[in-house]
Amino acid sequence: MILPTKAMATQELTVKRKPSENTLQVQASSPVALGVRIPTVALHMMELFDTTVEQLYSIFTVKDLTNKKIVMKWRCRNWPEEHYATVALNFVPTLGQTELQLDCKGVPVCKEENMKFCWQKQHFEEIKGLLQLPP
Repeated sequence: MILPTKAMATQELTVKRKPSENTLQVQASSPVALGVRIPTVALHMMELFDTTVEQLYSIFTVKDLTNKKIVMKWRCRNWPEEHYATVALNFVPTLGQTELQLDCKGVPVCKEENMKFCWQKQHFEEIKGLLQLPP
């Protein structure tokens, strides 16, 4: 892990990936009040579920469905203690299914693949298993 220097103390580092290249571009952005400053990436994932928006939404929260979106702070156990990502879950109705769109900003660069695997295996696949259980 590369720790920030004094010159970087007031900036957050963001890593941007260009889809057509295997290079990383590091940019400094405005200061953020919470968390520690480490290089991060943004993730976008989509998954289809054979259920209604309301039923899928109810798996994530007991609150009433108002805007088909949940935004939360997220932290994996192996991340630095004060670092959180922002996760947005968008529930999009499709013909007989629901598309779940996950947008996550602030994932540590070195944890990107782990985060994708975690959401796919520990969340998406587990939810699909729950939805197949008899009522």
